[in-house]
Formats: sequence, C-alpha cells, structure tokens
Amino acid sequence: MYALNFVRKRQRRLAAAIVAGVGATGVSTLCIAAFLGHKVGSFTVSLESKNAQLTLSETSDFKQRSSFLRVNEVPEFHEYTYRNIKDLGDDVIDSEETDYTLGVTKDGKTTNFLKYTFFLKNVGKDAARYDFSLQIKDVVASTDGRTLEDTFRVMVYDSKWEKSEVFAKRLSQPSHYDENGVADYSAPISVDQANATADYPFEGYAKVFNSATEVMSEIGQDIGVGEVRKYTVVTWLEGFRSSNDQLAPEGASIKLGVEINAYEN
Repeated sequence: MYALNFVRKRQRRLAAAIVAGVGATGVSTLCIAAFLGHKVGSFTVSLESKNAQLTLSETSDFKQRSSFLRVNEVPEFHEYTYRNIKDLGDDVIDSEETDYTLGVTKDGKTTNFLKYTFFLKNVGKDAARYDFSLQIKDVVASTDGRTLEDTFRVMVYDSKWEKSEVFAKRLSQPSHYDENGVADYSAPISVDQANATADYPFEGYAKVFNSATEVMSEIGQDIGVGEVRKYTVVTWLEGFRSSNDQLAPEGASIKLGVEINAYEN
C-alpha cells in the first residue's frame, strides 16, 4: 500500500485515441482506445454508419453532432486512488459539463485519471440494436517484463444502469471466500480490508474482467428512433494496489477499446 505522496511521485504517460470503422454491411463499429504508458498523440472519436444510423456527440443536445471527436494530448499519467475520484461525486464525473481535463492536475503537467463522456443516438428511421464491448486491445510490458494490469481500473457509467461499476483483472490468488467457502478472485477496488483506514476505507470488490481481452460487454442493446444513450468511461492506475518495493514499470502500456457494433433491429 502506498502513502499518497508516494503514489503521486510514480508517473505514467497517458494519451488516447478513439477510432471507428465498419465491420460489415449494416454494422458500424466505434472504438475507444486509451494508451497508458506513452504519449501517442490525441484522443479521437470517429463513427461510420450505414444501415443502422447512429451518431456521436460530446453533448446531449447533439448540436455539434459529428462522426469525429478529438481531445488534444493528455499530460503525463501517474497512479492515483479510487477514493479521491469517488469524492468528486457522480454528478461531476458523469457529466458532459466536465471533460477529460477533470483529471488533469492544477499545474497542467500530470493526469490523475482519464474520464470521457459521450452520447450515442439513433438518428435513423428505424429502431436498431447494438453490442457494446469494452476490450483490452493490447498490453505492452516494461523493459523488465512487468505490466500495468494489476493496478489498472476501469469505471463505467451507463445511462441505463442505476450506478457505475468498477472492473479489474482477475487475481491469481483468492481475495476472500464467500459464506459457502467458495474462493472469490475479485480484486479490491482500492485498499484491501486488511489495510483499510478511516480516511481510505475498504470500497468493496471490482467486477472481474470477462477475459484477458475483454473488460465487460452488453449484447443486443435496443435503441429506438431518437433515443440517446450516455456513457462515461474512467480509467486510472490504482495506487493502493501497487507494490512499494520496486519502481514503476517504465514504458508499460495498455490499449483499451470500446467497440459498438450496431445493426438494424
């Protein structure tokens, strides 16, 4: 477990890109890709739609509706903690009024976390369906072979959910056992029960990634004519899940991608 002043000193680089393309006739694909570990350019969104007419926007009024959205280069990324993000409040994090700079420090030189809110709308004449998949596209290890997966956290807000959900990699050893003695491999969202304090309490367990390549998915989501769905994706490196006995894995990176495949209902 890190003291927060130690957490803040261990820096990463972050940039992100969102790209899209068409997988097949009548299927549109939206990809959101976030790269932890390197500065690779900008954060962009692009959508190409055919039979299923969907569009994107950073605002709910869709006044600036576009098939391409861009966020400029994100400052250096370093480890943070869930408690500090949570304390901002859902009404701030899951808001179109706050963009990715919400996680940028006051000096503008580092980033605590990346949050991106976007809206998906059916602008066609017919109802449609889509599959939502949040995927781990690529994992690059540091020069000494270590990766960021153990500390990587993803929080998702979906306008059809009652609350946000946090996701993390499945542990190699059980974190606890249920009332029936069955092993549970869910990682603590932040600090574990043994190291919890009044200031940094135990926040529960994260949902386990679906697989080594997929965080979570929603299949066959209906979207009616004129209907809008809102998503906010938050990513960070959880400082309380790091090891205090060695330096951060320099050059390690993760590519995170949201793919939305839309088709006629």
